[in-house]
Amino acid sequence: MYQAKSRLQNLIVLLLDCVCITVSLIAANYIRNGRLFYSDDIRMDFGLLLGVGLSVYLGMNLFRNLNRNIYQRGPLHELFLILRNNIILFAVTAVILYFLNLIDAYSRLVFFYFLILDCLFMFAAHQLWKLAMPALYQYFGETRRLLLVADDKYAEALAQDMKRMRDFSYEVIGIALLDNAQGLADFGGFPVVADADSLVEYCRSAPLDEAVIAVRNIQDSANGVRVLAIMETLAQMGITIHYRIPMPDLKGARQRVLSQFGRFYTVTYANRMVPVGQLLLKRLLDITGSLAGCVVLAVLTLLIAPAIRLESPGPVFFAQKRVGRNGRIFKMYKFRSMYADAEERKKELLAQNEMNGLMFKMENDPRITRVGRFLRRTSLDEFPQFLNILKGDMSLVGTRPPTLDEFDRYSPYHKKRLSFRPGLTGMWQVSGRSDITDFEEIVRLDVEYIDNWSFGLDIKILLKTVLQVFSGRGAK
Repeated sequence: MYQAKSRLQNLIVLLLDCVCITVSLIAANYIRNGRLFYSDDIRMDFGLLLGVGLSVYLGMNLFRNLNRNIYQRGPLHELFLILRNNIILFAVTAVILYFLNLIDAYSRLVFFYFLILDCLFMFAAHQLWKLAMPALYQYFGETRRLLLVADDKYAEALAQDMKRMRDFSYEVIGIALLDNAQGLADFGGFPVVADADSLVEYCRSAPLDEAVIAVRNIQDSANGVRVLAIMETLAQMGITIHYRIPMPDLKGARQRVLSQFGRFYTVTYANRMVPVGQLLLKRLLDITGSLAGCVVLAVLTLLIAPAIRLESPGPVFFAQKRVGRNGRIFKMYKFRSMYADAEERKKELLAQNEMNGLMFKMENDPRITRVGRFLRRTSLDEFPQFLNILKGDMSLVGTRPPTLDEFDRYSPYHKKRLSFRPGLTGMWQVSGRSDITDFEEIVRLDVEYIDNWSFGLDIKILLKTVLQVFSGRGAK
């Protein structure tokens, strides 16, 4: 799953700029005239002045995206561009008012105060937004973990470019050297995590979202077939691949529309290209649903906790390490439905596993308490997972997260089911999960969900889940 770059971030900055223009003009008018929206000159229509100013600024952005590289700009560069843009805004607005025969209706001091205030407000808004964006990406769980893969021709240039690149949406976790990696623990400031022989296994087990691959042209390389096989395997895992392509420099045509990492232009291979806006809607739904779920959880804890503790000693909540999106490890919470020694007793029951594959399931599991059977039958034991959803480890809808021992036995294809954030419910849960005993069928349904994901599909699965729970078919 790849978050296709959209203009959402720039639109938000543009909205902030419009707010700054509005507030600055109101403040400038108040400083000069002692009134918020009116002056002593009855010809001064404040709404007209504001409308002209905003129209001019929006028109400037139509001709040229003023905030296109905002996240790469330093403070001084930012201040210079804001001052330049405001001078242009001031000049064009003055020309329009002149042709409307209204230039004399507005105080020169209002324009002067506006110019100063708007520069200050815009600069502060831009800097605060750039400071807030990394935290927002972390909270929404959209920071992408990136692996660099290069041969000896491009490794140094790729490492240097990525060190200079200021992009908070990526976290570089290391570099894989396809040539001469023996004995190297560090290269270009990044840890060396794999070579050509160990790359596939590393990617299978590592928490990894995307990979940038910069190698000699596959058709011209002696190792081309091997590199292509590695890329195919990574694609099967659901890892997004950015592959370096040769781009000739044309002096007569300097603009190019491709993904770019430093000086390298890449073509992106991904299972799905998803606009950030849709994923933002999904996360907002998760936050809203998890807040409501946590309120119910607080009430349920007061009622359920005494029953759990009375039947068997141990904690009320059960926390277990699970593998989440693209291999990230997190603790998943549930109401405890088993005896405290359930994990130790699992080894004795493996021979009675009713699932074909890597998951464990047993109809009459002796480790489950009487209270636990009720909680599982009614799905009440799942409610603590709303805390995981609020934290961003899970989603309302997704694929169920495997345990660590299950994940250790995954093939590259199995990992693809983890290319989306795990969910409280999902495709296979609403497809008769109590009747499915084949792990490969579960993987197929999960991959089907990922391949066909949409916000509407999540709503459909949620509605089906609610119907199943209330009809008594929401058992584990």
